[in-house]
Amino acid sequence: MPTTPLRLLAVSLHTSPLAVPGSADAGGMNVVVLEEARALAAAGHQVDIVTRRADPDAPAIQQVAPRLRQILLAGGPAAPLAKSAMEQAIEPFSADLERLVEDAEHAGEPYDLIHAHHWFSGVAALPVARRHQLPHLQSFHSVAAPEGEVSLGAGEPAESAGRIPGERRAARESQLVIAVSRAEARTITERYGVPADQVLVVPPGVDTERFRPSTLPTDERLSDPVLLFAARLQPLKAPDLALEVLSRLDPEISARLLLVGAASEDFAPYRRELESAAEGLGLADRVEFAGSMDQDQLADRMREAAMLVLPSWSETFGLVALEAQSSGTPVIAWESAGGVREAVGPGSRLISSRDADVWAESVESLIADAEKFQEASRAARAFAESRTWQACAHHLEQIYVAAVGTGAGRRSPVEPWHLVRTASTVLAVHAHPDDESLSTGALLADLSARGIRVVVVTATRGEEGEIVPGSVAEDATTPLEEIRGLEVRRALAALGVHTHHLLGEAPALEEGASPRRYRDSGMQWVGEGVAGPSDTAGPTSFTHLPEDQEVADLSALIAHERPDVVLGYDDEGTYGHPDHLRAHTVAAAAARAHGLPFIEVSSDPDPEAEVEGLPFAFREQPGSARALEAALRSYRTQLTVLGPLEEGPGGVQVRHVGGQLQDVPLRTGLRLHEPGE
Repeated sequence: MPTTPLRLLAVSLHTSPLAVPGSADAGGMNVVVLEEARALAAAGHQVDIVTRRADPDAPAIQQVAPRLRQILLAGGPAAPLAKSAMEQAIEPFSADLERLVEDAEHAGEPYDLIHAHHWFSGVAALPVARRHQLPHLQSFHSVAAPEGEVSLGAGEPAESAGRIPGERRAARESQLVIAVSRAEARTITERYGVPADQVLVVPPGVDTERFRPSTLPTDERLSDPVLLFAARLQPLKAPDLALEVLSRLDPEISARLLLVGAASEDFAPYRRELESAAEGLGLADRVEFAGSMDQDQLADRMREAAMLVLPSWSETFGLVALEAQSSGTPVIAWESAGGVREAVGPGSRLISSRDADVWAESVESLIADAEKFQEASRAARAFAESRTWQACAHHLEQIYVAAVGTGAGRRSPVEPWHLVRTASTVLAVHAHPDDESLSTGALLADLSARGIRVVVVTATRGEEGEIVPGSVAEDATTPLEEIRGLEVRRALAALGVHTHHLLGEAPALEEGASPRRYRDSGMQWVGEGVAGPSDTAGPTSFTHLPEDQEVADLSALIAHERPDVVLGYDDEGTYGHPDHLRAHTVAAAAARAHGLPFIEVSSDPDPEAEVEGLPFAFREQPGSARALEAALRSYRTQLTVLGPLEEGPGGVQVRHVGGQLQDVPLRTGLRLHEPGE
């Protein structure tokens, strides 16, 4: 339980989080709001979910779980409303919300924070939060397609005239926007001009106990395979493509399609259109329209299915994909559907085409091979197991605490240590072997020990570096770059880092490009305090090759590894090495291109040192002492470890080839790179 439990108000105006997903306008958002609230309540916070009354007989207050209630507020008639008619509910709902917050204050139990879900909720809650000086956080769960856009791939068409200006207002006036994926975060920053560092990503979780793998033998699951589609029945979700895929499968496979979900009021005739399409394709006896299901029913059908078909034109995340993978059911999805790439892991398939034949071929290749299917099923489950609602709630809790501490009416500063310590994956960008240990060794070891996945990319192989006398036999024939490659692998193992890439080699290579090798540029002083490449730096050195090429290679790696943050040098590049400075600009540009935070590591380990611009926040990592020393000892050809530091935060002292002494502390300074720098 937290030291000071918060009283949280989650606003979901147009749909009750208790509604069955797939019915009316209920979908992934309902699941996310409810499960986050459950996990936050279980962590000790008091959570009230408020939603519009759509049933005159429903209880005004419902106790959902300990410390978790749902409260119904007025918002137009106590009857179902289509989303296209929901704007009329905003004003009366906002007035009722005002009374609820005011009554809580008079009772001595004021709310600490309002988190609005969807734009209806944001427009209704913003004035209430402002009047009561409460922090207001906004989540959208889906973002409207731009006005005049006809492609469904651009997002959900605005159902009413107020949606786009309402989303813009909620995005710009809230202290923070909480997105469910990096793709959604990029959309919000690009369409509504919100600074990237004011949009935080908290990916949804999954109940791995409810959504668990089947005990049925694989042969039984594949003998009469079921393809599952689970979403509201509307054109955006593209169930018509699922029907086409079924029609193109080899008849000998005898597959069936199960459509779970219902049509909302705005798309009431659509089910009949799909039924007619199934009849026209000769599939009427192989397609089942199952309607909406609760989470337990859906979980049962998921674990029995051979594959989840997710053909949506646009998804901010695609929660159903995570639920399927947790059930050991591989997913086939359209890769351009926004955040789906972040919801789909190993074992599943991302398809770049809308051609039903291409989809059918991919389905057949998996369900026709039992061994391949079993491997895919295990990989899918493993991908989902680390994505729990408890981890999601912990991330939200830290954001809420920071927002409450900041107070209402001001943007919450995004704290770099919060970003790196709540990330699932951190990508660290370095110029040479040994830089990851000298500049970020204590931090990387600390993050690894916390269970955070750390990926390191090294730009060069350190070919220009000097060699410690006696560290390599005089008659040795192994090239220096191979020796240093072995050293970096040993150092990373000591730090607990298991994923390493070289820039210019796949997957850190621009798509379609031939492998390229960035050579160490060396260094020489070319002026007072100004360094440049050495005279021996050739045309393939890191600083002489085109910067945009290097950004493209790093961008390819980001797309492959999907980190939450990018970590790298500050603009001084530790001691001004030209390769470090180039790595700084390349990392900043690639992170910006993907809408990711770029966290800079301070060149000066002294927290009292004067810096220009934003100050660095320093933290100590005392538990990294052994790992850091072991990592530094791996670099026998580059430095000599003299022993632990006795004063200050602790650390390790080393001597470089040229005789320079360096203290490598167990303390790291971080700051968030400002956009436009």
